[in-house]
This record gives sequence, structure tokens and C-alpha cells, in this order.
Amino acid sequence: MANKRRTVAIIGLGLFGTVLSRELTRMGDRVLGLDSDEKRVTNLADEIDSAMQVDASDLKALKECGLEACDSVVVSIGENMQANILATMNVQELGFKQVWVKAQSDAHLKILTAIGIQNIVRPEQDFGLRIAQVIHNPRMSEYLALGAGKYVAEIEVPEQLFGTSVGKLKLEQYDLRCLGVFRSGDVLEAELDSIKLIEKDSLLIFGKRPDLRRFADGF
Repeated sequence: MANKRRTVAIIGLGLFGTVLSRELTRMGDRVLGLDSDEKRVTNLADEIDSAMQVDASDLKALKECGLEACDSVVVSIGENMQANILATMNVQELGFKQVWVKAQSDAHLKILTAIGIQNIVRPEQDFGLRIAQVIHNPRMSEYLALGAGKYVAEIEVPEQLFGTSVGKLKLEQYDLRCLGVFRSGDVLEAELDSIKLIEKDSLLIFGKRPDLRRFADGF
């Protein structure tokens, strides 16, 4: 069965909102883009399912946008914290449970937390953390922080390991565990220890950051 297409409202079509709208559309979701700036709405109108000029801080205007058809809402207004908070409160009043909000600062984050928003995004900070991780460990192309200092990281296989089987990497010496091998868009998991690594493979490894760095630094 094909995945159900989700409908997502993006309130605020600045850089973050525009990128989010395009990517969700690319992945097959329906996107309703809302912004008070006519130019932003016009620029994106032909690329997403629907785009409307509206002041989301006005509850009455927001009610007329057909948000009831949406599965989730993202408030990505970035330039005006007051407008962001008012739009967020309006979305809450409309009864949405799946709400994501872009925060501009620590103070903004505290306010959003205080009014009950759980999904808070800080794109600049999150991207900065990601870049720091990649600079710190250049072989780590992607990572997912799981808390308590644990990560799942994608580590590119260096030339020295081509032809080596996963089992011979002796990851247990680094207190690491291999979860799979990325190859040509697929994840290889069956009989993992016997898989021989080839060019363009990546390892999906679970462990602590210092141990991941120690392993990667060996090549």
C-alpha cells in the first residue's frame, strides 16, 4: 500500500519555510504555504500545492485558510518573534496537536516551551552543531544524537578498508557496534560480519562520540 500523502501548513515562507516547503513537496506531501508577504507567496506559488497571503497573527484570517485539512503545522516565521508567538497561539487555539515552531533565541524558546510547544526548531543552532560534528570528525557524513552521549553515525569507508569484512574491523575494541552498511542506496544488514567493504560504502555505527572519533582517526 502506498504511503498516505500528508498535508502540511507552513506559516512563514522565508528561507527556512521555503526550503521546508520545497522538500516536503519533493517527498510527495501536500504543502499549504502562508505568509503576509505577497512576493514570497508569489515566488513559491507554482512549486507547492497551495500558497496564500495571510497574516497568521490574525486568528480570524487564519481560520479562513482551510487549515482543518492539514495533518500538521509548522510556524517558521523568523523575523518577528511577536508574530511567531501569536501565530503559534492561534494554531493551538485551532486545536492542532502536531505543531512545529521555529525559535529565534533562548528567550523565544522559553516562551514557546511555556505555552506548551514540544517540537521547537532552531535551524541555525542545529546546523551549527552538525557542522561542528563533521569538522571534529571529517569521516562522519551524517549523525543522529540519541542522548546520554550516544550517536548513530554514518562513516565513510576509507580506501584502506576496501576488501575488509565488517567482522574484521573489531569494533568491539572501540566499544562500537555496526548496524549496517550503506551501499548504492540500500542498507545491508544480513550476515553483517561477512560483508566485504567496497568503494563508496558507508558504515552505520552506534556508540559514543569519542569512540567514533578514535575509530575514524585510525585511518
